[in-house]
This record gives sequence, structure tokens and C-alpha cells, in this order.
Amino acid sequence: MNAVDARAMSIPKELDKEFLAEVIDHIAHPIFVKDREFRFVLLNRAMEGMLGISRAEMLGHTDYDFFPKEQADWFREKDVEMFTLGQRVEITEEPITDKQGHQHTLSTSKVPLRDASGVITHLVGIIHDITPLKRAEEALREVTNALELRMQERTNDLLEAQTELVRRERLAVIGLFAGTLAHQIRNPLGSIKNAAYLVQLAVPTMDDDLRRALAIIQDEVARANQIITDLVDYARVSSAQRRVVPVDLLMEIALSGMDLPANITTRIECPPLPKVFVDPAQLQRALQKLVKNALQSMGNGGTLTLSAHADGDAVFFAVTDTGKGIPDDVRSRLFEPLVSGNPGSLGLGLITARALVENQGGALALEKSSREGTRVVLRLPVAPPTEH
Repeated sequence: MNAVDARAMSIPKELDKEFLAEVIDHIAHPIFVKDREFRFVLLNRAMEGMLGISRAEMLGHTDYDFFPKEQADWFREKDVEMFTLGQRVEITEEPITDKQGHQHTLSTSKVPLRDASGVITHLVGIIHDITPLKRAEEALREVTNALELRMQERTNDLLEAQTELVRRERLAVIGLFAGTLAHQIRNPLGSIKNAAYLVQLAVPTMDDDLRRALAIIQDEVARANQIITDLVDYARVSSAQRRVVPVDLLMEIALSGMDLPANITTRIECPPLPKVFVDPAQLQRALQKLVKNALQSMGNGGTLTLSAHADGDAVFFAVTDTGKGIPDDVRSRLFEPLVSGNPGSLGLGLITARALVENQGGALALEKSSREGTRVVLRLPVAPPTEH
């Protein structure tokens, strides 16, 4: 006879039930027993501690007396499944709400208890409270998601930096090419323009066909020169020499040297504003390109409005026209090279203006464009207090 058999024989038969109940009571995992009417007939201390409900309250009652109906329905479904199949039912994850309203996540085994004849008389439930594990999994998932998000942000930053580096390298190459191209093309264009002028002097009386031909030559030379100028401007965005500049001065430099048609009305809306910290020469180039675009869109006349307002640490400068607007097929690609709403334009003016504004630590965006006109807004940094 081994030690286990000897121990078993030392327990009086009338004490077996009490002994087993005491053993169950000392098991760390919650355990319960239900009869075929789904009433609780036994539960241990761990079950009481988890639910916050005493045995005296639970014995003789069913799940519907303690838990939300949705949970009780689920427990009943699994109880019926065990009694019907007559075998262990494993529930890997299920919620249960304790007396204080706190929700636990359980992993439960439900096994049949049979009498001497093999008939299932009771259901024994053995619970593993996996709430701490689920919380740890959720915390790990949140950390993982946060790390993935940070990695994605860093990847995006690297891609943006790489794109910016490629753009700058491309601009440097274009700059060298544009300088050489400007020199090589402007010389023959100058010769063509001079030749046309000499023809005009040599033939004081000319017929209409010759006069139109000379006018076409002069217009095309001017157009070619403008294309070269736009290309060079696009390529030569150098480092900004920023200083404190009054906003009303920006209004003046935006219009200085511009040939405003007689059918254009100009409006200036500039209340007292903080000074901005920009390179005035570069801002003049940017603003004049925006004004030029606005004038081109108002070929039949209209109103050009320059306005500004402050918001936080920025001043917002707007150029608004009452022109024909930008076509829908152009608007989505407006800041791409060689895309323009004006026939005959390389489409470099707006992206050059944006590059110049971004060079100041600012931003440029198309705020609206419709048949009633277009509004382009520049965000410019307010001068730091130490710079005033």
C-alpha cells in the first residue's frame, strides 16, 4: 500500500464531503458547481473573492440573478452545451461583471460530474481569471501601436527629407542649366529683337502684313524672355536673408514696378499688425508672381485685393482677384511644374512663389478658386520679440 492509499484510508467516509469541500475552498482558481437546473450548489472562496458575492447569496440561484442578461444568456448556452454533449466545454475567453460593476475576462472549463451509474448530475466550472493578462496584452498592443506610429512618422520624416534633398539637388542642377540656357538663348533673342528694330527703322513705310510680322517677332521674343526668367527664378531660390519687415511695406513691394491695367481696381486692407520676419527681396518676388497671376486671370478687368490679418504667431497675407478662376483639371495639380491655368505659361510662377515663402519659414496655399475669383494665402512668421 502506498502513501496516497494510506492517506485516503485515514479519512473517515462521513468526512469525505467536508474534506473535498475544504480542498476545493483552498484552490486559488475560482470553482463552482451547478445542478441540472443550473443552480449554484457549491463555490469556493476564490469565486466569492472574484465576484464580491457571498456563497450564502449565490447558492440555490442561477446566473440570471447576478449577471447582465447578455452574459447570463451566454453562460446558460455553454451550460446547456455541456449537459447535451456530455463532455468538457472549453471557453477561451468570456466576460463577467462582478458585484462592483467591474468586468473580468475569464477562461473557463465546464466538465460533467456523473453519479455511479454514469448519469450527468452536475456541472463543474473551473475558472482562470485572465483579466491581468488581457490588460497586459492591451498595454503591449498600445505600446506596439505607438511604436509603429512613431516608426511610421519617422519613416515619413525620412522620406520627406529625402524628397526635399532630391528636390534641392534637382534645383541645383536646374539652376546651373538655367543659367547657361539663359545666356545661350538670350543672346540670339537679343539679336532677333535688334534686327526687328532695325527693319522697322529701315522701312519707315511698311504694309500691314510686315507690321504684323514685326509685332509678332517682338511679342514672341518677349514671351521667350519671360519663360527664361521664370525658369531662372524657379531654380535660384537661395538662402533667405531675413529681417524685421512691416506688413504694410509688403503691400507696397507687392505692387512696386507692376504695370497695372486701367481696368483693374486695387484694394488694400491692412490694419495695424505685428511685424514679420522675412527676406523682403524674396517676398517681393513671391508676391509679384501672385499679383501677376491674378492680373492674368482678370483679362477683362476686375478687382485685385491685398489683405492681411494676424493669428497667433503668424500673419496671413492674402492676394484675391475677381478673375475667371482656375480650371478644375488644373486645380488639383496646381503646385506641379509645367501645370498652369494660363495658356503659354510654364506653370513655374506659383510653385516658385511657394518655394520663396517656405524659405522664410512660412507657407502658401490656394484657399479658394471659383468663377467669382481666386484667393491665395501666405502664412508668414511674426518677428520674435528680440528682433523688434
